[in-house]
Amino acid sequence: MKCDRCQAQISAEEAHEHAGQVLCDDCYMDALSPARTCDPWATYTASRLGEQTLNPTQEKIMATIEEKRRATPEDLMQATGLDWPEVERELAALRHMELVRATPVPGGGRLFCRFDDRD
Repeated sequence: MKCDRCQAQISAEEAHEHAGQVLCDDCYMDALSPARTCDPWATYTASRLGEQTLNPTQEKIMATIEEKRRATPEDLMQATGLDWPEVERELAALRHMELVRATPVPGGGRLFCRFDDRD
């Protein structure tokens, strides 16, 4: 059996039905709990923490943004070795900490920069 979203081979015990699809554990969790960058309560909570500690993936994202000033989703996926949903989840956490923000690109798409970069 295959996951309808990521095409990974899964056993019947690992399969979950959601919205007419058969999903693996990871895709099922992503479907039930998608990354949300605009979450005022999460931003409020994260901004009140005394110290913000980044995980290694978040450190790679921040280093890539520092190096490039404006990073594409492809830059961040290459730097971390993760697929887009995983990078997006890390970006949501960095956004809640007010470290990263997205800026629109003419014609569609987004670039990611430091939260305090207003150029």
